[in-house]
Amino acid sequence: METVYKIYCASYDHALLLVENYRKDPRLQDEILETLNATVPHTGASDLSFFLVMPVQRVTKYPLLLGKILENTLTSDSAYPALRAAVRAMTQVNTNINEYKRRREVATKYNKAEHLTLRDRFARLNTHSIAKKTTRLSRLLMHEAGIVAKTEDKEYDNLEEKFQCVVSSVAMLKENVASYMGHLEAFLLPTPHKRDLQIDEGPAQQYRRFAEHLHRTVFPEFKRRLDRLVCQPLYSLSDMLVGPQQLVKKRLDKLLDYEEIQERKSEMGSVTYDEEAAMNTYLAINALLVAELPRFNQVALQLLAQILCSLSTLQRDLAAEVLHQAEKELEQMPHGHMPLPSFQKMVEDTLKQSGTQLHTFCQAFETVTPSPVAQ
Repeated sequence: METVYKIYCASYDHALLLVENYRKDPRLQDEILETLNATVPHTGASDLSFFLVMPVQRVTKYPLLLGKILENTLTSDSAYPALRAAVRAMTQVNTNINEYKRRREVATKYNKAEHLTLRDRFARLNTHSIAKKTTRLSRLLMHEAGIVAKTEDKEYDNLEEKFQCVVSSVAMLKENVASYMGHLEAFLLPTPHKRDLQIDEGPAQQYRRFAEHLHRTVFPEFKRRLDRLVCQPLYSLSDMLVGPQQLVKKRLDKLLDYEEIQERKSEMGSVTYDEEAAMNTYLAINALLVAELPRFNQVALQLLAQILCSLSTLQRDLAAEVLHQAEKELEQMPHGHMPLPSFQKMVEDTLKQSGTQLHTFCQAFETVTPSPVAQ
């Protein structure tokens, strides 16, 4: 129950934004009202927000309700220990939900990718930001030089390593698929079936029909499926990685701030309110990443595996379709049903005959060609 309420309460504000967007569409709003009046007319609700707030209100009422029951239960009653445990459990559930919601709010603040121009970046510079970045850089250099100890978190480090592996794999596959699509476009540029071969019948015309079918039907369909089943999911997966990447980067920045403040706190015994908030921000980001990166890595790997499986299946289907069409054209050729030994002998005889003709042509050419005259 706690997991469900965590996600719901953390997503409640986003759900309200969606409701606001629905209100801007009169047609959609009319459909929502019609559905509400048909299903729950006794509530008199005018929009979805009436129902969305119910779980949020309910989970906060559970400790109060159980506490009230506990107050009116005798301590000697057999149900008293269970009620007391239930009150503690629901109080802890609400505490955990609030903490999770706070972490998500911190993450939402930092996981958005900002596309700033150089002018915008310079406009953000001030003495405070420059001092903060300088402190972080010096701290990072001291880490690399071994001057100060780096805060170790093996659990997070393992998760980040897997995450970065997923990021690099997706980027590499995205680059390879883009290259593959480019080569496919180049392959489809030549159109031999549109050339006038000046040959009425025979293998040349059969090849022309074969090439025309591939270029007009097989390859366009393959390209369409490749875009829908591989390219679009891959680009969506790549976009999904942007937010966590920003959060991982911000976590490092906040870790450097956290270590700096911790040193100051150990020396002076106290920190300012802003410094305490900065420490809590790092702890919130770190806790959220440790909690959610395992699931994110798992889902990302599953999506990546499905994309690779789709790519392999498409390649196999393309090969099977091309082979099927080639076999159909081969059956129409004179030698399409010949046994393999007979076909090999026919090829050898044809090559010998062609070689003899070429040799005769070369001899005739040498005979009629005049000898070079010395100048």
